[in-house]
Amino acid sequence: MTPPPAAGETAAGLAKGAPVRIRGLQSAAEYNGSAGVVVSGPSEAGRYEVSITVEGASEQKVLALKPANLQLDTEALKEYITMKRAVRARRDPPLEDLAVVWAKGKGLSAKALVAKEARVAELEQGQVLLKVEKFAFSQMALGYLMKGFTRTFSAYHNFYQYPEEGFYRSACWGYCTVVESMHPKVAVGTRLYGLVPPARYQVQVVGGTIPASRSGDPAKVELAMTDVPFNLRRFQEMDVVCAPSDTKAEEEVDGEAALLEEWRLVLKEIYTMAFYMDENLLVDTGMINSVIISCASSKTALALAYCLRMRDMRYVVGLTSPEHLDFVKSTDLYHEVFTYDSVDDLPNSRTIVYMDFKCDGELRQKITLRMGTNLMYNMVLGPAVFQKRMKDQVFEKRAREVLFDESSWRERRRMVAEVTKTGRNEKLRDSFPAFVRKMREHVKLRRACGMDGFKAAYDSVYSNSAPPSAAYICSLHD
Repeated sequence: MTPPPAAGETAAGLAKGAPVRIRGLQSAAEYNGSAGVVVSGPSEAGRYEVSITVEGASEQKVLALKPANLQLDTEALKEYITMKRAVRARRDPPLEDLAVVWAKGKGLSAKALVAKEARVAELEQGQVLLKVEKFAFSQMALGYLMKGFTRTFSAYHNFYQYPEEGFYRSACWGYCTVVESMHPKVAVGTRLYGLVPPARYQVQVVGGTIPASRSGDPAKVELAMTDVPFNLRRFQEMDVVCAPSDTKAEEEVDGEAALLEEWRLVLKEIYTMAFYMDENLLVDTGMINSVIISCASSKTALALAYCLRMRDMRYVVGLTSPEHLDFVKSTDLYHEVFTYDSVDDLPNSRTIVYMDFKCDGELRQKITLRMGTNLMYNMVLGPAVFQKRMKDQVFEKRAREVLFDESSWRERRRMVAEVTKTGRNEKLRDSFPAFVRKMREHVKLRRACGMDGFKAAYDSVYSNSAPPSAAYICSLHD
């Protein structure tokens, strides 16, 4: 028997449509335990009308009951809320998605790009609908696509798997907003920064949420992705960010919050990668103070040169092509700049290391022969598909060779004294706005909208015809 309610007890949360259980009736005890639905109330007398089903009766019976005789049916309430959310989620008119995918077996040229249009599916429990606002496309994003073809890094094609056979895609760093949610801890309107698919919308299962840390790390939403290994798990986590209008003054660049957020798309991961390369170099080579960097016009190389100069590296040399020579010199990040055909003019009187972005075997052999025993160390930094090729090559007077692996270094740096005891994490965070200010002097943002705009930007990056001063912000929303 349902126990009678205590004196003055009320049922909280009663509203029209709420599922309830009846309890504590004395004169009509046969209704105790019955399930019903609130149809109206409260009346002037404070009672609620509850509709119940009576066995054998052809119509619903309505009882006027005190709040103390009603108890919310929590299990039925969960079903009710789910149903109401599902009804609210039905779209009129339906949303149409546009996604960029690559056809398998056709390489990475612009000819392999395919635009796929499809109706956005209705949400199921635990899912959110992300509206992809904008994303950056760069050599880094192209590198993710290339890495996906290797056995070690095949998960780069699994971040946002495309369901149709014969197609694949990777992801780019971008912003998205939760426009619909069937997850209890992810609210509509939540804005996120992280890896996003080149698309207008993405229906995504949420794996969990991570609160903001005391050290200043933002709250995160963890997306559920299949076939992504633990060492790439960070790519499943998206930072919760505010709109530019809500950005704190200290996070702005010259007072322009909106500008900083777009530069974050273009440079944040590049700068973080370069910062980690510098750390790896510092740990492996100690206080060596001379460095050669190939592909000196690339943004990652510029970021590395900036990090090296930030810790007072005495001699940073850039190697670049003749057509990019003036641009590289104009950045003032290198002490000297040489073209690839003038390697024989490189000073060779000091101990030096070579940071190899180009992954060109002939060039590396020339540098090895030119520097002789003064070449202490080679760090290979290109995409993994080229790194293996370099690893298998043999050179005369070969120096120590290291293949930089960003995910491995992220784990290793947690235990290295040069990182843990010198405030490197804070320096990484605090130095980024200054790097953005430096890059703004030499790099211009270009916007690419719609499929045609993205395809043109992609072709420029893939064919290497884009000038080093260009950076692309893309959106598939016209």
